[in-house]
Amino acid sequence: MHDQNPWYKELEVASNIAREAGVIMRQYFDIDQEREWKDDGTPVTIADTAINRLVIERIEEALPEDGVIGEEESNTEYGMGRKWFCDPIDGTKAYTWGVATAMFSLGLVVDGVPVAGVVYNPFIDMLYSASKDGGAYANDRQIHVTEVHLKEGTVAVTSNLEKLRSDNTFLHNLVAKGIRTASFSGAVCKCVLVASGRFAGYVEDMVGTYDLAASQVIIEEAGGKITDFQGEPLSYLQPFRGAIVSNGLVHEELVGMVGEKSA
Repeated sequence: MHDQNPWYKELEVASNIAREAGVIMRQYFDIDQEREWKDDGTPVTIADTAINRLVIERIEEALPEDGVIGEEESNTEYGMGRKWFCDPIDGTKAYTWGVATAMFSLGLVVDGVPVAGVVYNPFIDMLYSASKDGGAYANDRQIHVTEVHLKEGTVAVTSNLEKLRSDNTFLHNLVAKGIRTASFSGAVCKCVLVASGRFAGYVEDMVGTYDLAASQVIIEEAGGKITDFQGEPLSYLQPFRGAIVSNGLVHEELVGMVGEKSA
Protein backbone atom coordinates (compact mmCIF):
# COMPACT_ATOMS: atom_id res chain seq x y z
CA MET A 1 0.00 0.00 0.00
CA HIS A 2 1.62 3.26 -1.08
CA ASP A 3 0.52 6.85 -1.52
CA GLN A 4 0.46 6.62 -5.33
CA ASN A 5 -2.44 4.20 -5.07
CA PRO A 6 -5.66 6.14 -5.84
CA TRP A 7 -7.38 4.18 -3.05
CA TYR A 8 -4.58 4.83 -0.54
CA LYS A 9 -6.70 6.86 1.89
CA GLU A 10 -9.57 4.36 1.83
CA LEU A 11 -7.21 1.43 2.44
CA GLU A 12 -5.49 3.28 5.26
CA VAL A 13 -8.81 4.08 6.94
CA ALA A 14 -10.06 0.51 6.49
CA SER A 15 -6.79 -0.99 7.76
CA ASN A 16 -6.88 1.14 10.90
CA ILE A 17 -10.49 0.13 11.53
CA ALA A 18 -9.59 -3.52 10.99
CA ARG A 19 -6.91 -3.41 13.67
CA GLU A 20 -9.31 -1.72 16.10
CA ALA A 21 -11.86 -4.42 15.32
CA GLY A 22 -9.22 -7.05 15.97
CA VAL A 23 -8.68 -5.73 19.49
CA ILE A 24 -12.40 -6.18 20.18
CA MET A 25 -12.42 -9.67 18.66
CA ARG A 26 -9.54 -10.77 20.88
CA GLN A 27 -11.06 -9.06 23.92
CA TYR A 28 -14.23 -11.17 23.81
CA PHE A 29 -12.75 -14.37 22.35
CA ASP A 30 -12.33 -16.21 25.66
CA ILE A 31 -14.95 -14.50 27.85
CA ASP A 32 -18.74 -14.18 27.92
CA GLN A 33 -19.70 -13.12 24.39
CA GLU A 34 -23.35 -12.40 25.30
CA ARG A 35 -24.42 -14.32 22.23
CA GLU A 36 -27.93 -14.23 20.79
CA TRP A 37 -29.48 -16.16 17.91
CA LYS A 38 -30.81 -14.51 14.76
CA ASP A 39 -33.82 -15.70 12.79
CA ASP A 40 -31.60 -17.57 10.33
CA GLY A 41 -30.12 -19.66 13.12
CA THR A 42 -26.72 -17.94 13.16
CA PRO A 43 -25.25 -16.38 16.31
CA VAL A 44 -24.47 -12.73 17.00
CA THR A 45 -22.21 -11.65 19.85
CA ILE A 46 -21.50 -8.43 21.71
CA ALA A 47 -18.31 -8.19 19.65
CA ASP A 48 -20.30 -8.25 16.37
CA THR A 49 -22.47 -5.32 17.39
CA ALA A 50 -19.59 -3.34 18.93
CA ILE A 51 -17.44 -3.71 15.81
CA ASN A 52 -20.29 -2.83 13.45
CA ARG A 53 -20.94 0.35 15.48
CA LEU A 54 -17.18 1.14 15.44
CA VAL A 55 -17.10 0.87 11.63
CA ILE A 56 -20.00 3.28 11.20
CA GLU A 57 -18.45 5.80 13.59
CA ARG A 58 -14.99 5.65 11.99
CA ILE A 59 -16.30 5.92 8.41
CA GLU A 60 -18.52 8.86 9.37
CA GLU A 61 -15.46 10.58 10.86
CA ALA A 62 -12.96 9.89 8.06
CA LEU A 63 -15.16 9.63 4.95
CA PRO A 64 -18.43 11.40 5.77
CA GLU A 65 -19.79 11.17 2.22
CA ASP A 66 -19.69 7.37 2.34
CA GLY A 67 -22.32 5.02 3.75
CA VAL A 68 -22.00 1.72 5.61
CA ILE A 69 -24.03 -1.42 5.00
CA GLY A 70 -23.25 -3.74 7.90
CA GLU A 71 -24.49 -7.18 8.72
CA GLU A 72 -25.75 -5.97 12.11
CA GLU A 73 -26.28 -2.22 11.52
CA SER A 74 -26.33 0.18 8.53
CA ASN A 75 -26.57 3.91 7.93
CA THR A 76 -27.40 3.69 4.20
CA GLU A 77 -29.19 1.46 1.71
CA TYR A 78 -28.24 -0.55 -1.36
CA GLY A 79 -27.83 1.39 -4.59
CA MET A 80 -25.42 3.59 -6.54
CA GLY A 81 -22.69 5.57 -4.81
CA ARG A 82 -19.94 4.73 -2.32
CA LYS A 83 -20.91 2.01 0.13
CA TRP A 84 -18.75 0.20 2.67
CA PHE A 85 -19.88 -3.39 3.20
CA CYS A 86 -18.94 -4.74 6.62
CA ASP A 87 -19.06 -8.17 8.18
CA PRO A 88 -17.87 -7.40 11.71
CA ILE A 89 -17.07 -11.04 12.42
CA ASP A 90 -17.33 -13.43 9.50
CA GLY A 91 -17.41 -16.95 10.88
CA THR A 92 -19.21 -16.05 14.09
CA LYS A 93 -19.92 -19.73 14.72
CA ALA A 94 -16.19 -20.41 14.73
CA TYR A 95 -15.70 -17.39 16.98
CA THR A 96 -18.18 -18.71 19.54
CA TRP A 97 -16.55 -22.16 19.39
CA GLY A 98 -13.11 -20.71 20.09
CA VAL A 99 -11.88 -21.60 16.59
CA ALA A 100 -9.62 -18.92 15.11
CA THR A 101 -10.97 -18.86 11.53
CA ALA A 102 -13.23 -15.87 12.21
CA MET A 103 -12.20 -12.66 10.43
CA PHE A 104 -13.17 -8.99 10.12
CA SER A 105 -14.16 -7.80 6.63
CA LEU A 106 -14.64 -4.29 5.21
CA GLY A 107 -14.92 -3.50 1.50
CA LEU A 108 -15.66 -0.34 -0.47
CA VAL A 109 -18.15 -0.70 -3.32
CA VAL A 110 -18.65 2.11 -5.85
CA ASP A 111 -21.76 1.95 -8.04
CA GLY A 112 -22.17 -1.76 -7.34
CA VAL A 113 -18.52 -2.79 -7.96
CA PRO A 114 -15.98 -3.56 -5.19
CA VAL A 115 -12.85 -1.38 -5.55
CA ALA A 116 -10.97 -1.71 -2.26
CA GLY A 117 -11.07 -3.90 0.79
CA VAL A 118 -9.36 -5.33 3.84
CA VAL A 119 -9.94 -8.47 5.87
CA TYR A 120 -8.15 -9.19 9.12
CA ASN A 121 -7.39 -12.24 11.18
CA PRO A 122 -6.43 -10.82 14.58
CA PHE A 123 -5.42 -14.21 15.98
CA ILE A 124 -2.39 -14.44 13.67
CA ASP A 125 -2.15 -10.68 12.97
CA MET A 126 -2.66 -11.16 9.22
CA LEU A 127 -4.14 -8.23 7.30
CA TYR A 128 -5.19 -8.93 3.71
CA SER A 129 -5.75 -5.85 1.55
CA ALA A 130 -6.31 -4.97 -2.09
CA SER A 131 -7.54 -2.22 -4.37
CA LYS A 132 -8.50 -2.17 -8.02
CA ASP A 133 -5.36 -2.44 -10.19
CA GLY A 134 -3.20 -2.21 -7.07
CA GLY A 135 -2.46 -5.85 -6.30
CA ALA A 136 -3.39 -8.00 -3.32
CA TYR A 137 -1.32 -8.30 -0.16
CA ALA A 138 -1.07 -10.32 3.04
CA ASN A 139 0.54 -7.84 5.42
CA ASP A 140 3.38 -6.53 3.17
CA ARG A 141 3.70 -9.63 0.96
CA GLN A 142 2.00 -9.69 -2.44
CA ILE A 143 -0.17 -12.78 -2.92
CA HIS A 144 -1.32 -14.74 -5.96
CA VAL A 145 -3.72 -17.58 -6.62
CA THR A 146 -2.42 -21.06 -7.34
CA GLU A 147 -2.13 -22.37 -10.92
CA VAL A 148 -3.20 -25.93 -10.11
CA HIS A 149 -6.19 -27.71 -11.65
CA LEU A 150 -8.94 -29.40 -9.64
CA LYS A 151 -7.22 -32.79 -9.47
CA GLU A 152 -4.19 -31.25 -7.79
CA GLY A 153 -6.01 -28.67 -5.68
CA THR A 154 -8.46 -28.35 -2.80
CA VAL A 155 -11.97 -26.89 -3.02
CA ALA A 156 -13.56 -25.36 0.07
CA VAL A 157 -17.24 -26.05 0.68
CA THR A 158 -19.95 -25.16 3.18
CA SER A 159 -19.63 -25.93 6.87
CA ASN A 160 -23.42 -26.32 7.21
CA LEU A 161 -23.99 -29.91 8.37
CA GLU A 162 -27.52 -30.13 6.96
CA LYS A 163 -26.30 -29.10 3.53
CA LEU A 164 -23.42 -31.54 3.72
CA ARG A 165 -25.86 -34.35 4.60
CA SER A 166 -28.42 -33.43 1.96
CA ASP A 167 -28.58 -34.73 -1.61
CA ASN A 168 -25.85 -32.37 -2.78
CA THR A 169 -24.91 -33.39 -6.32
CA PHE A 170 -22.10 -30.83 -6.49
CA LEU A 171 -20.38 -32.16 -3.38
CA HIS A 172 -20.94 -35.77 -4.44
CA ASN A 173 -19.33 -34.99 -7.81
CA LEU A 174 -16.29 -33.47 -6.13
CA VAL A 175 -15.82 -36.57 -4.00
CA ALA A 176 -16.48 -38.96 -6.90
CA LYS A 177 -13.81 -37.21 -8.99
CA GLY A 178 -11.28 -37.54 -6.19
CA ILE A 179 -11.08 -33.78 -5.59
CA ARG A 180 -9.97 -32.81 -2.11
CA THR A 181 -12.42 -30.70 -0.10
CA ALA A 182 -12.17 -28.51 3.00
CA SER A 183 -15.08 -27.64 5.29
CA PHE A 184 -14.89 -25.22 8.23
CA SER A 185 -16.67 -22.08 9.46
CA GLY A 186 -15.47 -18.82 7.90
CA ALA A 187 -16.34 -17.72 4.35
CA VAL A 188 -13.83 -14.88 4.33
CA CYS A 189 -11.09 -17.16 5.59
CA LYS A 190 -11.82 -19.58 2.75
CA CYS A 191 -11.82 -16.73 0.21
CA VAL A 192 -8.40 -15.42 1.22
CA LEU A 193 -7.03 -18.97 1.19
CA VAL A 194 -8.02 -19.08 -2.49
CA ALA A 195 -6.43 -15.67 -3.04
CA SER A 196 -3.18 -16.73 -1.36
CA GLY A 197 -2.88 -19.96 -3.33
CA ARG A 198 -3.87 -22.49 -0.65
CA PHE A 199 -7.18 -23.53 -2.27
CA ALA A 200 -8.08 -23.85 -5.96
CA GLY A 201 -11.69 -22.84 -5.36
CA TYR A 202 -14.56 -22.25 -2.96
CA VAL A 203 -18.27 -22.77 -3.65
CA GLU A 204 -20.94 -21.58 -1.21
CA ASP A 205 -24.65 -20.83 -1.56
CA MET A 206 -24.92 -19.10 1.84
CA VAL A 207 -22.57 -16.14 1.24
CA GLY A 208 -23.73 -12.61 0.40
CA THR A 209 -22.64 -9.01 0.02
CA TYR A 210 -21.22 -8.57 3.53
CA ASP A 211 -19.07 -11.68 3.19
CA LEU A 212 -17.68 -10.96 -0.27
CA ALA A 213 -17.23 -7.22 -0.91
CA ALA A 214 -13.69 -7.04 0.47
CA SER A 215 -12.79 -10.60 -0.50
CA GLN A 216 -13.77 -10.03 -4.12
CA VAL A 217 -11.16 -7.30 -4.62
CA ILE A 218 -8.50 -9.40 -2.90
CA ILE A 219 -9.33 -12.48 -5.01
CA GLU A 220 -9.41 -10.61 -8.32
CA GLU A 221 -6.21 -8.66 -7.61
CA ALA A 222 -4.52 -11.94 -6.72
CA GLY A 223 -5.42 -13.24 -10.20
CA GLY A 224 -8.53 -15.20 -9.28
CA LYS A 225 -12.17 -15.04 -10.27
CA ILE A 226 -15.51 -14.72 -8.47
CA THR A 227 -19.01 -14.96 -9.97
CA ASP A 228 -22.52 -16.10 -9.21
CA PHE A 229 -23.56 -19.71 -9.80
CA GLN A 230 -24.24 -19.02 -13.49
CA GLY A 231 -20.76 -17.59 -14.02
CA GLU A 232 -22.04 -14.00 -14.20
CA PRO A 233 -20.50 -10.99 -12.40
CA LEU A 234 -21.79 -10.17 -8.92
CA SER A 235 -23.61 -6.87 -8.42
CA TYR A 236 -23.68 -5.18 -5.04
CA LEU A 237 -26.53 -2.85 -5.99
CA GLN A 238 -28.84 -5.29 -4.23
CA PRO A 239 -28.54 -8.31 -1.93
CA PHE A 240 -27.57 -11.69 -3.40
CA ARG A 241 -26.77 -15.17 -2.15
CA GLY A 242 -24.18 -17.63 -3.40
CA ALA A 243 -20.87 -17.39 -5.23
CA ILE A 244 -18.12 -19.38 -6.89
CA VAL A 245 -14.56 -18.34 -6.06
CA SER A 246 -11.56 -19.81 -7.88
CA ASN A 247 -8.03 -19.40 -9.17
CA GLY A 248 -9.58 -18.75 -12.60
CA LEU A 249 -8.24 -21.92 -14.21
CA VAL A 250 -10.90 -24.14 -12.65
CA HIS A 251 -13.75 -21.64 -12.73
CA GLU A 252 -15.74 -22.90 -15.70
CA GLU A 253 -15.47 -26.47 -14.44
CA LEU A 254 -16.88 -25.42 -11.06
CA VAL A 255 -19.70 -23.46 -12.72
CA GLY A 256 -20.59 -26.56 -14.71
CA MET A 257 -20.60 -28.75 -11.63
CA VAL A 258 -22.81 -26.30 -9.73
CA GLY A 259 -25.18 -26.26 -12.72
CA GLU A 260 -25.53 -30.02 -12.37
CA LYS A 261 -26.36 -29.49 -8.71
CA SER A 262 -29.28 -27.18 -9.45
CA ALA A 263 -30.56 -29.00 -12.53
